[in-house]
Parts: sequence; C-alpha cells; structure tokens
Amino acid sequence: MRSKKSFKSKWKGALPLPGAVTASGPAVTPLRKKGSRALLACTLLLPLCALSARAEEPARGAAEVAPAAAGAAAPAPATGAAGVGAANGDVVRLSADSLSFDLPTETYEAKGSVRLQRYGASLFADRMTFNTLSQDAVAEGSVRLERGDDVLRGQRIWLNLLSRQGELLNGDLFVKKSNFRLRGDRLQKTGDEDYHLDRGTFTTCEGEHPSWHFEVTDLDVTLNQYATGRHAVFYAGDVPLFYTPYLLFPVLTERSSGLLFPKFGRSTKKGTYFYQPFYWAISPSQDLTVGLDLQSARGVGTGFEYRYIRKEGSQGMLLGNGLYDTNERRFRGEVVQKHLEMLTPRTTFASDIALVSDRAYYRDFGETAGQYNRQLHESSAYLSHRWDRYEALGGLRYVQSLQPSENDPVDNTTTLQRLPLLSFVGTGDRIGPLYFSLDSSAVHFERESGGTGERVELHPRLSYYAKPGGMVDFSLYGGYHQRFYHTFGADTVSTGEGEGEADAGATVGLPLEKIYGGTLRHLLVPQLNYTFVQQKYQEDLPFFDYGDRVVGQSILGWALSNVFTTKRFDDDGTPRYRELMNFTLSQGYQFSGDRRDLLTFVDEKHHWTDLMLEGRLSPWERVTLAVDSRYNPVDNNLSTGNLSLEAKGDEGKEALVAYRYSREHVNYLEAHLGFPIGKPFFATVLARYSLDGGGFLESRYALEYRRQCWSITTAYIDRTGNREVMVNFTLAGIGLVGGGKVF
Repeated sequence: MRSKKSFKSKWKGALPLPGAVTASGPAVTPLRKKGSRALLACTLLLPLCALSARAEEPARGAAEVAPAAAGAAAPAPATGAAGVGAANGDVVRLSADSLSFDLPTETYEAKGSVRLQRYGASLFADRMTFNTLSQDAVAEGSVRLERGDDVLRGQRIWLNLLSRQGELLNGDLFVKKSNFRLRGDRLQKTGDEDYHLDRGTFTTCEGEHPSWHFEVTDLDVTLNQYATGRHAVFYAGDVPLFYTPYLLFPVLTERSSGLLFPKFGRSTKKGTYFYQPFYWAISPSQDLTVGLDLQSARGVGTGFEYRYIRKEGSQGMLLGNGLYDTNERRFRGEVVQKHLEMLTPRTTFASDIALVSDRAYYRDFGETAGQYNRQLHESSAYLSHRWDRYEALGGLRYVQSLQPSENDPVDNTTTLQRLPLLSFVGTGDRIGPLYFSLDSSAVHFERESGGTGERVELHPRLSYYAKPGGMVDFSLYGGYHQRFYHTFGADTVSTGEGEGEADAGATVGLPLEKIYGGTLRHLLVPQLNYTFVQQKYQEDLPFFDYGDRVVGQSILGWALSNVFTTKRFDDDGTPRYRELMNFTLSQGYQFSGDRRDLLTFVDEKHHWTDLMLEGRLSPWERVTLAVDSRYNPVDNNLSTGNLSLEAKGDEGKEALVAYRYSREHVNYLEAHLGFPIGKPFFATVLARYSLDGGGFLESRYALEYRRQCWSITTAYIDRTGNREVMVNFTLAGIGLVGGGKVF
C-alpha cells in the first residue's frame, strides 16, 4: 500500500478525482506548503442521497469536475467507483483549509472549516474523513448538519450518504417549524427523516434551562410527522410532575396518528373522570379520533369523531358519544352527522342529523351555552337539483324536542315531523313584459300521537319591473296561494278540501348617490311599499304549523336606507372598499287584516306598526356598533332592543358589550372581554346579567399565564345548576395536556 506522501509525490500535489476526470475545465488547486492556509474544493460525482436541498454555488476558488468526457484518458479507478459515478450526475462538494486524498482507500481527509454539501444541505466540522467507496463521512469538532431551517449539532458524527443512516454523539436536533428541540448522548439517524434515542429529552421551549421538557426512553422521531416514546416523565423546570407509559408528540403541524394527551379532572356530575383520546390519520382526506371515557360517578363510555373530504367539494363528519349511566342504569349518548355530496355540478345531497338518547342528556353532560340549554334537535336530509331558473328538492325533516310540554311531558310522541317534504321553485321566467315565478311544496306530517296528514301548496306569481326615467325603481307583483289537505286522526277534514288567498304588492324606490372627495360614497334610498293578502276564515282547516293560518292584511310601508362606503388604495394601487355605516329605518300602516310577529307581542288594535331600526356602524375597521330594535310609537314603549358594541384586537384581545331585550320575554346585559394584564397574564370575562330577574344567568372569569412554550389557565364558571373551577395546562406544539375541574 502506498502512503499519502508517495501519492502526493507522484501526482506533484494535484489530487485527481477518482472515477471521473475532465478533458478540459478548471484545474484542481494544488496543496500549498505546510504552514500556509490551503483551500481545496473537490466536486464528487456520486449518487448521494442523504443531503438534499437546493443547489449552491461552489466556494470561492473551488474547482468543478464534470463527468468523464468521451474518450478522455483517466487513471484506473477503484473497483465500482467509476460505475457509481457514471450512473448519476449528482454533485457533492467537499471544501476545507487542508485537504488530502488516500488513493488506495479512496478516502479524503479534511481539516479546518470543513464543509461537505450537496444541493445546499451542508455538514460542517473541524475535521472530517470521507470514503468515496462506502460513502461514509466521519466528522468531529463543532459538528453541524444544516438542512433547510433544521439543524443537527453534536461532538462527533458518522454518516453514510447512501443508506442515510448515522450516529451523533452528544447531539441535539432543532426543527424550526414547530420549535422542536431534541437532545441525547447518542442520537442515531435511522433514515432520511428518522431518528432514534435510547434515552433523551425534548421540548419546544427555548434556552438551556427550558420551562418544561419530557425525559423519554426508546424515543423515535420522524420529521414532518411525530415523535413516539416510552416511559415519559414530564418536568416543569427540574421538577417531575407526571409519568405516562407511552407518548406521541407532533414534531411538525402535519397530521399524524397516535395517542393524544389525556384529559382528567373531577366534577360533581361526573366524579373523578379520565378521558384518553387516540388520533388516526387514515389518509390525507380523512381522520378519526376515538376515546375512552371513565367517570367514577357515571360509568364507562366512549366517543369518536370521523371527518372526511371527498372529490368535487364533498365533505362530512360523524360524531358519537355514549356511556352506560350507572346512576340511571341506562345507556345515554348522542350522534351527530353532517354530509355534503356534490353528485353533479347541479345535483346536491346534504344531510344534517343530530339525535340524543334522552331530553336531559345535554343538561347533564353539556358544557357550553347553547348546548346545556338546547331546546330541540333538528335532523334533515335533502336531495336537490338546480336548473338555470328552477330547483327541485326532496327530503326528510325530523325534530327531537328536548323540552317537556303539557301535551308531551315524557317523550317525543306529539312532535310533528315532515316525512317527506317535496318542493319545486321557479324564478324569473319571462312572459312578455312580466316575470313568472312558482313556489310549490308537498309535505307529509307524521307523529305518534295526534292528527297527521298531507298538505300541498301552489303559489304562482307574476311580477313586473321597471325604471321610469332611469331613476326610480318600480316593481309590482300579484299571485295566488292555494292549499290542499288530506288529514286523518284528530281534526280530520275531507280529502281535497283546502283554501286559497290572493296576494299582491308594489314597491317604489329612488336610489340617490353622492361621492365625497373620491373616497366616500353615500347611497340614500327612500322607499314605499304596499302588501296585500286576502283575508279568509281558516279555523275549519287542520293546524300543523303557522303555514296553515295565512295572515290577511293590507299594509302600506315606508323605509329609508343609508349606506356609507369608504375607498382606499393599497401601496400597489389596488382599491379596497369598506362599509362604514349601513342603517335602515322603516314602519308600516295597516288598513285592515292581522299581524303576526313570533319575536314579540303585537297589539292588533293599532294601525301603526312598530318603528324598526336596523344598522351597523364601523368607524374603525375592528370596531362595530350594531342595532336591531323595534319601538311602539302608539304605546310609547320598546318592543325589542338589541344593541352591541364590539372591538377586536390582535392575540385574542376583544371587548363586547350588548343589551338584549324583548318585551315580556328577555331582558339582560351581556359582556365579553379579553385583555392582557402585564406581559405574561391574559384575562377573559364573560357575563350575562338578567335585569328583570336581578341575577347572573351565566358568568365566566378566566386568567391565563402565557410563556413562550406553555400556558396555564384558571377559570371560574357559574351558571344555573352548575358551578365549576377549571384548570387547563397547554404546551406549545402539543395543545391541551389536561384539565382539572373542582366544584
């Protein structure tokens, strides 16, 4: 075997690339005399797979060596080297202050500012050897492997560029996207994206002394996916807090399967509880979360949520929760399903199903407003097809009442169901100067107790539109609403009998517009409208819903609408529009007939209707004042009043103050605030106070302590029939770790 010294002497200081020699091109820089700084950059034409990123330019003074030209003379390479080099044109660069090559072993030895790179991914070290046969690189001293924004650091590394495997001593891994930091005495690289530690620690906190970290054995990490480990101990600072036999932690934000962190706590309704979820990323278009629910006061249950996305915009979800309630000795649960299927661009199937085992389920297990006080569940499934001016629809609608009534104190036997419902709607077909429209439907009403039957409705209408003088908007319509019934059971009438009413109306509006300074537009629209519905006696008809009692009326109304819009330009000249203010004031005068308002009481003795004000004011982009109120000018009282002021800021900062009023029904104040208290603390307040009852309907006070990689939230919740103190601990990159509830 020849020594390096004889090799250098024979080639007079120039190091040829084994296996690939150029016929022409830049010459390889010779080694300089001992004691002077030498820079040599060699380009290796080998199929290397471990370092992959975008290509970079050679270091200054580096020589490029291309694949062997046809017919060029070259020294005989070691066995297999030429074949490997010729099979792939990938380029690897090796540069250092001092570089030598041993021909018999085909090994490079580099010292001082060593850099081995391929397509922009670089391995840095103080010293390095690289074998062109085995593709082994061994680096020592200030080892750093950079790949995009991710960095691997250590004292010594062995890396095989073909197998993408290696080993790092006293190393750490940093993944920038999730701020994931991994440390271990012996870090094994088992693949291009895979790592293994017999024992190590990881965190998403910054600094040498992280606020929290996990100490795990048998840890496997896959970049862009997740880390799994056994016998994990969670530390807050240097204090161990809890242990879990198995752990899954997301390394990046992409979806990945595995056990999620459990939820645990205590409540007066559930007792001591523990919920362990498991997440399964089935495919890029579907996932499933299942969980085991243990409650000392209620029993053992389970839950799941399945989500999916299909082609052409189709999507859906299926959710279920249930347990055997040991208190009531029966199974209790819920099922929720939503689906949208785009069968064709014009044909759609949609379903929205929600069912619960009993009326008290949400009162016992619901946790949010709108859930624990829910009054009904409505399930529906529809198939529809659209044409240019027509639409046909068929479906089912099932209502589950969650509030007991005098006629139905126990179950859902008297609740009216629509099984099935058919409709056909047409709009805008032109007949000479007129437009024809049709609204028709057929419904079968079903229930276990009480009258049932069918109702068919036909409502054709002719409309006329004009713009006299190019300024006034004028419309006129007339139609006839016919109903047919077939009933049996209670309130039976003969088949085919029904009733019909004529209706008509007209609208006149005058849009007025003015531009101020080229940036503010004011649109003012005064309007008059008249509505007529023929009044007929209907008490001998069956009553399924309010559609069986058409309100006859003759009302003349007026309205005044104001819209202010601002215009501004982005830096690139793109115009942007924002609605500054929009409000409408309206009222009507009733000549004859009746009025129905399901929201508030209506005094039918008054000819004047309520004065209605609806509007929104946004003086700043994130500040909105909204109003929706009705005033009775005859009795000089407020019928309904909804007034709210909302402001939103960054990082969850917000403020909402609202007043809700409906005469003889609702009268309360609502406030929702989210604001920082100093730098690490963030507070939220939610309260609803009854002005007529003199007490809080619901209140929630929460204080969150935020750090760079974790936060802890303590909340007090007080609502009717339930008081709760809740503590949530959240880790950056992992979400909610656990919740403790104390009553």
